[in-house]
Amino acid sequence: MNKLSIIIVNFKGWESLKGCLNSLVSIKETTALDPEVIVVDNFSNDGNLKKFKKLYPDFLFIENEGNYGFSNGNNRGARYATGEYLLFLNPDTIVSKDAIQDMLSLAKNNLSYHIISVQQKRPSGKPENPFGVFPTGWTINGLIKTIYLQLSKKYFKKYCGSQRVIFPDWVSGSVLMIKQEIFKKIGGWDEDFWLYYEDVDLCKRIRENGGTVALLCDVSIIHQHGGLTRKNKKNIAFYKTEVLKSKHIYFHKHFTGISQILLQLFLVINTIFLEKLVPAIFGLIFIPFFRVRVHLFIYFYLWKYYFLALGKKTWIIPSKLITRSH
Repeated sequence: MNKLSIIIVNFKGWESLKGCLNSLVSIKETTALDPEVIVVDNFSNDGNLKKFKKLYPDFLFIENEGNYGFSNGNNRGARYATGEYLLFLNPDTIVSKDAIQDMLSLAKNNLSYHIISVQQKRPSGKPENPFGVFPTGWTINGLIKTIYLQLSKKYFKKYCGSQRVIFPDWVSGSVLMIKQEIFKKIGGWDEDFWLYYEDVDLCKRIRENGGTVALLCDVSIIHQHGGLTRKNKKNIAFYKTEVLKSKHIYFHKHFTGISQILLQLFLVINTIFLEKLVPAIFGLIFIPFFRVRVHLFIYFYLWKYYFLALGKKTWIIPSKLITRSH
């Protein structure tokens, strides 16, 4: 079995993917590390996959039959992986050998650390702090969350400071290492999450099964961001709606009884009548302006999602039913 399999899910992000794969080529050529690299293309269907297969013949490229989401793509890549450890990586990242080596070393020397990640930085060098606390009633709203975090001294111990390793509730799925044996044991990524909150859910299940989530502060990768999610107003609206939809799914899966009912109800009311109503009205008034028009699309998609959820009596609604563009 190989030591490490790196799994990357791509959807039309070819320029960013090239930078990521070039960084991995450099690692393979200049270190003893010889990671298996698996790229799952979520049916970009634009002719670029063949070009990349020729450019990177040492990497395995798999074309999905459709764009079934980030979790689905990761799970498909994992089925082909032969590594003892799996590193799930976003295509818009640039990886260093130090980051990979230190993650592997930490995992081997600390068997209770079931998920390991590293600090992320923007190309400018600004740290991103890609981690957080689990969503609860105390973190569901921006104002409530700010007050809660100010009062919760325990949380601030989780920020990167002088510590080499911190232990947040969850880490971003853009750089996430896990032992394949553990990944299989917990059932992989939950495919009910099309995009967003799948990493929070994975870390939650790890924690509930006795594992620890760890993040290395003294090594980092570059995360460029952008790409398809910011390509046009409908894309931006769709992905921002997906964030809120995924939060509903998370509450559905990790809360029960009256707690779940109250959380779901508060999230609907807060979203429709407090956070998104005024921006949507401005979007309607100032239709020619791109930035405000986006909020109108978000509001439309949210109402569509809530009507579908009510009609089907479930929070788990396929994204393709909300918009036909994905």
